[in-house]
Formats: sequence, C-alpha cells, structure tokens
Amino acid sequence: MKQKLISAIKGKYGVTFLVFTVWMLFFNDVDLIFIGKSYSELKTMEREIDHLQKENEITQEALDDISNNAESLEKFAREEYYMKKPNEDIYVVRVKEK
Repeated sequence: MKQKLISAIKGKYGVTFLVFTVWMLFFNDVDLIFIGKSYSELKTMEREIDHLQKENEITQEALDDISNNAESLEKFAREEYYMKKPNEDIYVVRVKEK
C-alpha cells in the first residue's frame, strides 16, 4: 500500500497533482491566506451588523417613546440639549473620567 502511494507520487501525474495543489494553495490569487483573511473579515462584519442592529432597535424604542410621551420628550430635551423653562437656572456638573 505504501509502495503504491510512493510510486504514484513519483509518477508524472503525481508530480503534476502535487505542483497543482501547491500552486492553488499558496501562489494563486485566491490562496489559503486570502481565504483566511476574508473569513476573518466576514465574521468581524457580521458581529458589527449584529451590534448595529441592536443599537438601532434601542434607538427606535427611544424615538417611539419620545414621539408618544410628552414627559419623555421634555426629559430628553432637558438632559440632552439643556433646555429650560423661563424661570429656571440650570447647572451642569460634569464628572471627569480617569
């Protein structure tokens, strides 16, 4: 069995197959390194898509809440844009992060 395998590799078809395999795996435009990088990039993009979809859902819920609830709209305007009523003073306290 081992002798047949060795003799098949030594023949012209075996050498041709070996050269073709090495060429396709390492020297072709779409080699193993390219396939690995593409797969890694694909997985990174899929994780980013999932993250952005979750973030989009949260933002959509906040938008629906602001659109349908006047108290939420007032809270949002006061917190994000520091809006105030005419007879109020606003003091903004910012905490520095280390």
